[in-house]
Amino acid sequence: MPKASFIEQTSELIRIMVPEEAMQGRVTLKLSKGDDVVSKTILSFTVPITVTSFTPEARPGANMTVAGTKLTWVEGVVFGRDTVDEFVSQSATELVLQVPMNAKTGPLVFVGGGENPTFIETEEEFVVTLPSVTSFDPASVKHSASVTLKGTNLDLVEEVKFPGGATVSEFANHTATEITLVVPNSAVSGALTLVATGSLAEKATEPELNIILPAITSLTDVKHGENLTITGTNLDMVKEVVFAGGEKASTFVSKSANQLVVKVPDKANAGNLKLVTIHGFEVATSSAFNLVLPAVTNVTSTPVDPGANITITGTNLDLVKSVVFTGDATVSTFVSKSANQLIVTVPNNAKSGVLKLITTKDYEVTTKAEVEIVLPKVTGITPAPVAFGAYLTINGSSLNLVQSVKFVGGATVTNFLAKTETQIILAVPNGAKSGKLMLITNRGLEIETTQEAQVGAGGPNIDYYIYDNALRVNAAGEAEWEKWGGWETPTQDLANTEQPNRGARAIKVVYEGANGGLQFHPKDANVLNGYRTLVLYVRGTKDSQLAVQVKNSAGANQADVTFDVKAGEYKLIEIPISQLGAVSGGITELIIKNYGTTPNTVYIDDIGLRE
Repeated sequence: MPKASFIEQTSELIRIMVPEEAMQGRVTLKLSKGDDVVSKTILSFTVPITVTSFTPEARPGANMTVAGTKLTWVEGVVFGRDTVDEFVSQSATELVLQVPMNAKTGPLVFVGGGENPTFIETEEEFVVTLPSVTSFDPASVKHSASVTLKGTNLDLVEEVKFPGGATVSEFANHTATEITLVVPNSAVSGALTLVATGSLAEKATEPELNIILPAITSLTDVKHGENLTITGTNLDMVKEVVFAGGEKASTFVSKSANQLVVKVPDKANAGNLKLVTIHGFEVATSSAFNLVLPAVTNVTSTPVDPGANITITGTNLDLVKSVVFTGDATVSTFVSKSANQLIVTVPNNAKSGVLKLITTKDYEVTTKAEVEIVLPKVTGITPAPVAFGAYLTINGSSLNLVQSVKFVGGATVTNFLAKTETQIILAVPNGAKSGKLMLITNRGLEIETTQEAQVGAGGPNIDYYIYDNALRVNAAGEAEWEKWGGWETPTQDLANTEQPNRGARAIKVVYEGANGGLQFHPKDANVLNGYRTLVLYVRGTKDSQLAVQVKNSAGANQADVTFDVKAGEYKLIEIPISQLGAVSGGITELIIKNYGTTPNTVYIDDIGLRE
């Protein structure tokens, strides 16, 4: 600025009008002698930048123009995430810059310099030109075939995404108006997505590409091992047919574009088929394959007892090679067999329930029809106990099918005092033992009862049982007595079945120590109150001596009360409560001890108290 333009000048002051083109920086004074004086401080401004217009749309990498005022003060232009700070040209009224490759459509932000930097965001959006597809050639294409995408700005495309997740980034031809590529084998029909070069921007095509796949229009109903005819379109692309259940067929009797003929695997299930193409693409079809299988409509006569015949009616029963009853009882020899009827003999181990038909191809068909097997069932055995030679009554259902009754120990009865459908009365034979009965039917089927017959003399004179086949429990099933550890007794079997006195079980104890102990604990310390006698039955394997000892509620062991044991037979032991010691305050333990003989094996049964 020449001196003549100064507004004021003194030895201490120069006042000037700042030119429009002035930029931020240091001020240089030109002296008359030719020297320059540069200011130490930087001159800055608050500059009101304005943007009046800009190129509304451009491709990434192309130039765009911005018009406005004071544009020389623009230090950067923000396109979404990218900022451009180097310009093609810049003046006060025009800014030319290159659109960044990662630009996205949206408002622009201008960053202004000066003492207080400014940020100007445009109201209008700048549109980034994206590639666009107008058509496919061909519009329908197979996997691994070439297709040409036609449109505009296609030279910006970096990759093409297909429905189904496949992506293609290598092109046979790539221009602004065409892209030729190979269709991935996993592609499905639908719109493609174009991904622009160097940009996060994606654009879906408006036209959709149709992938040519095999399709089924009709199926025949056939049996396992027979030929299935599939009609449809593009069936020449099929390399494998997958049946419901996973069975596969990849060898074809014949194959053309409109028809497949394939042998049905022996284990194939009915249901929708799946076609696997030569490119490995799986086509799930809605076409259901119906197998010709045996079907049961009725079963007669039922209820039926084992060994009798039943008649099964239905369709395709000539395909059946065996019938499996509930309980895995199998019949493969038929009284008669035709397409509509099977007559089979019910096996002895058959149980009530559905039938399973096994075809000649080992395919299993479970029927809804059920067979009710009639078997003897016992609901009660009285009296208990019953003496040898006395009459025993067995109550239940279908007992008229019983030919003989076998007791534990092997004693068997075949002659009954009476036998009806609901009751059998018989005399208990010598040699019979307590336990479950075995009923043998007219057809030789053995059925064990859940109830037990108690054989022998009348029951013990016991008012309160401590042990009767098991330690006592209350009505709620809670233990009233417990077996504690004991000592010098390697065997303490409370459910032994070798030598019961009555019922099915007794206690077997093996004493290894001369003073070994079997130890019981009552939950109620006052359990002895009101009773006068402790009762137990003991059988030895050798003549020996045992003892009973209690520990009172104060924790003091009382004196032993000894008794003799007889080898080979049960002996009734009765001990007055008064002999057990100071027990009026209750007891915490009842101990049955060995008394000198080692080793010593004994059986103990029917332990209790009597008033």
